[in-house]
Amino acid sequence: MRTRISVAALSALTLVALASPPASAEFFSIDDPADASGSLTDITALEANHGKDNLLVKVRFTELMRSSAAGVSVFIDTDRDVKGPELVLSSGLGDGTDYVLTEAEAWRGSDDRVRCDYTARPKWGQDVFRAVISRDCFDRDPSVRVSVKMVDQADGSGPIVDWVPKRHRWTLPIGSGLST
Repeated sequence: MRTRISVAALSALTLVALASPPASAEFFSIDDPADASGSLTDITALEANHGKDNLLVKVRFTELMRSSAAGVSVFIDTDRDVKGPELVLSSGLGDGTDYVLTEAEAWRGSDDRVRCDYTARPKWGQDVFRAVISRDCFDRDPSVRVSVKMVDQADGSGPIVDWVPKRHRWTLPIGSGLST
């Protein structure tokens, strides 16, 4: 009888430990509902991988086209004690557009470019925007949070905006995944 109770208790504790979400992880992924239906560049998912050397952010879209007039902003929060993001990577989603990483000013980019290694580009055939940002860009902080905004002026009547996870909201903290 005693053995059965111990085995049952151990099984229950193992199940609880496996089912509990971590407070911080090196990988974060979230699906986004179809909430910007007036735009082909409606965001469908966000993935972020905070590795040993860089932060990889992938933003997936319904349909990403070379002729797109839309743009994307990847906001990065490195200091949870300060309201808003510290950095923003801004890019167009059409062919021939450029990208820039700047210090953020209240959920907007600024003229203060961040001098570090980063790259970004849309992959039209895969309907994904991919950004790789060196951890040196944010002082190798052990944890970051990410938020993404897409703006599309598709029909000229007004901008279509899509946020992931939500407007001015963050992912869970994403740890750097450094090995011990």
